[in-house]
Amino acid sequence: ELLLSKWADVSMYHSLGHATLMFLQAIMTFEEDSIIRAKESVKRAMKLSGKRKKKFGLLESIAYTLKGKGLEVYTQEELHSELVSAECLLIRALLTFIQDENLISLIKGGLKVRKCFQSYKAFCAFVNSGVRIDTEFQCGVHFGIGSFNLMISTLPSRTLRLLEFIGFSGNKKLGMEELMKGAGTESLRGPMCSLVFLGYNLLIVQILGTGECDMKNTKMILDKCLRQYPKGAIFLFFSGRVRYIRGDIDEAVEWYSRSVASQSQWIQLHHICYWELMWCNCLIGNWAKAADFADTLFRSNRWSKSTYLYQKAAFLAMLQPLENEFDESILELMRGVSKYKQRIAGKSIPVEKFVVSKSERCLGRERHRLMLPGLELVYVWNGFLSLAKSIPLLESVLKELDRALAHCQSRDEVALSDLCLVQLLRGVSLRDLGRLEEAEECLTQVYTKFKELKQDSYLAPYARMELGLLFIRSGDADKAREHLSAARANYNKFLLESRLHFRVHSAFLQIDKGET
Repeated sequence: ELLLSKWADVSMYHSLGHATLMFLQAIMTFEEDSIIRAKESVKRAMKLSGKRKKKFGLLESIAYTLKGKGLEVYTQEELHSELVSAECLLIRALLTFIQDENLISLIKGGLKVRKCFQSYKAFCAFVNSGVRIDTEFQCGVHFGIGSFNLMISTLPSRTLRLLEFIGFSGNKKLGMEELMKGAGTESLRGPMCSLVFLGYNLLIVQILGTGECDMKNTKMILDKCLRQYPKGAIFLFFSGRVRYIRGDIDEAVEWYSRSVASQSQWIQLHHICYWELMWCNCLIGNWAKAADFADTLFRSNRWSKSTYLYQKAAFLAMLQPLENEFDESILELMRGVSKYKQRIAGKSIPVEKFVVSKSERCLGRERHRLMLPGLELVYVWNGFLSLAKSIPLLESVLKELDRALAHCQSRDEVALSDLCLVQLLRGVSLRDLGRLEEAEECLTQVYTKFKELKQDSYLAPYARMELGLLFIRSGDADKAREHLSAARANYNKFLLESRLHFRVHSAFLQIDKGET
């Protein structure tokens, strides 16, 4: 960072490198000041690249247009200045992506980003025309085209339609191919192509989608990166993600720990590993250790203290018998959740709305004892995808859910939301164990109670979505489409709505892939 900063005011590529570094720090923290620093660094790089762009007079511009001349009249420096400028706009778009789950602000700034997208399309046509061009420029084009296509193809259909209206299009297959081409080069942007490819397959589709990823090529690219950078903290982290996704939790813990031990400069990466280690401990039922990691994040990371505090409370609550009320220590943690609620870029963090709602319910006049709040969080963060890869872990979770169901059925009065939560999680678990008829019964019980659900109304649309995934698994595409469409269209203004739309979109892509 110091080396790049030294030349960032005079060198276009040093400035871009510094902006990229700031971008990586921003996506590790999601903190507003980190995002602001990244945007300022991007602005500086854009200003420098603008000074080196080709300048056209009016008559010269008309002459080139009439002769059909394009990028072939640019010098190498002018070409790279255009590429750097487009890349800066791409980084700004990616920063917007991490700030806003539905990318509405990207649409609002669509004209500038559209210019970037059109530039990359022109670069791609130029490279494919057969003209001799340096590898660095080619890799920059692979990076831009690949990143744009993956980012846009991930978006829910309602957002995608708006983007297509202002001239965007996204092709997941093309995006993956372009990034793989870039990752296969020895250029400066090769590692960035690798990072975007790995981040998409090991993070984005796992958290926001249904877990469908290209694991074969992901492993190939990751193995190459580890050969080049055997102590690279980011690549050690991604190795942990591979194991976590496979359900090899002990190995995942080992790789995350190696990532933490590999460096001490980027504390933000330590925090990401602690986040992952927290979920690892949740999956194996070590709730006390998971609470410790949540506490560490609360004390040392500023992304969402409300979320960290609620996680700590929820994990500790899992240690208490179902028939007992929460200890005062847990209630005290719950009281702090709403105090730390924040707004980033003027907007509330969606998951904070969820945890504040849950904590307020717990602290309300009726003092509702939350049902299995730790497992609910595992579900919200798509942790059941990893549980599904480990039958012993999943069977252990199902036993706990069965005990919770028996507890609900033994009581004279039980909150419908508690019963529906247990049945939703049982349905997902039974489906992933291959017990499809039992799973369908559980999930149907949940979504048919929608009108009666006064609390946690999100459970009904999520049950419809899970039914859609169940029918994808059983090979009934028509029923899958029916339930997925209902989940997307029949419900609105519920907690975690954006996440559901991302997952439904991913499920439809899964159906389309199967049909082709």
